[in-house]
Order: sequence, then C-alpha cells, then structure tokens
Amino acid sequence: MALKTTTGALVLLATLAGCGKLEKLIPGVKDLTGGEAGGQLAPIGNVSRAAIEKSREPVMKLRVPSRGIETFLTIRDRRGDVTQWFSADGMLFSFRGDVLIETRGLGADLMSSAAPQAGQIASGGAYRRSYFYMDADDQTGRRDYNCIVTTDGSETVTIYGRGHSTRKISETCEREGGRLTNHYWLEGGKVRKSREWVSPGIGQIEFERVVD
Repeated sequence: MALKTTTGALVLLATLAGCGKLEKLIPGVKDLTGGEAGGQLAPIGNVSRAAIEKSREPVMKLRVPSRGIETFLTIRDRRGDVTQWFSADGMLFSFRGDVLIETRGLGADLMSSAAPQAGQIASGGAYRRSYFYMDADDQTGRRDYNCIVTTDGSETVTIYGRGHSTRKISETCEREGGRLTNHYWLEGGKVRKSREWVSPGIGQIEFERVVD
C-alpha cells in the first residue's frame, strides 16, 4: 500500500509540474484541463498561435483518435539523442531521432521499441522493427515487423495555421498475420508531422511540431 501511495504521489507531482510549466509557456493552457490536474481536456483551439509562439519554447500538438485526446506537449528532458515530451495531464512521449519509441499515460502504452531514426527512414531501404506494448491484460506483448519505406512525394501541411512544405514518407511494416503503416512528413531533415502506431489498444497517434 505504501508503494502504491508513493507512486500515486509521484504521478500527481509530475502532472502538476506539467500543467504548471505549460501554463507558464502558453497563457490559457490551464483552461484545457478545467484548472484541475487530470481534468477533461478541452479543444486546444482556445489557445492562439501567437500565445504559443510567445512562449519561445518547443511545442508539439498531440492527437490520439482512439481516446478523443487533442492537446499540447512540451519538452521535459533531453538525454543524448532521446527527447521526452509531456502533457499537462501527465502523458509522456519519448522520441529518438524524431521517431516515437515509448509512451506513458495512455494505458495500453508502448513500453519500448527497437526503431530506426528519421535519417534511416528518409534514406529508404528495408529494416526490422520491434514493439513492446501493454495488452488488455496488463501484460507486455511483442510484435516484430519487416519494414520498407516509400516516398509519397511533396506535400504542404498546415499545422496550427501555418503551412509547411514537406516530403511525405510512408513506412510499411509486415509480420505474419498483420501489417501497419507509419507516416512521416519531413521538412528538411526534421520530422514536422508524424502518424505512428503505439499498440493494439491505442492504434495510431499523430504529432505535429507547432513551434521548434
């Protein structure tokens, strides 16, 4: 019981810290959680792009269709080539070389993965991916895929009111009994937008870099 209480307290502290930082960076973001940690998220269109840019901090937009979530993320930590982003209500997303490798706070999370970085994806070719995720029984599942990359061509994407000229790349991954496709929109050498698979319970989620 003591361990459970301690863990709950740490999660609450992380949530409050996340909400506090985002509120400082983006005036009005408190309204996204109703002013309470763990509250229901409101549409993020309530916050203007000018307010986001005024923060002078990197900001990412997250959308989780299967959970009805749409919110902002900001950077919590950088360690080597891994960057960790977090939301006001405590969700965490880790990227290596602009590619998602872990999630926390979604329930059916991506616990870890063996994944290529954006540079490898952009260069094409074939490789393997491994996903380790939480299943419906709170057990860790694993899926291994053989992946190939195709370039879909140039595409202008609009992210929070601003257009970006990108090159869209699709990563098709297959295994016995299934396949999935991740999508990346590259602006120069950076992933401006991505749509990436997390787990059977979550499906794909979308990230958009609003401010670098």
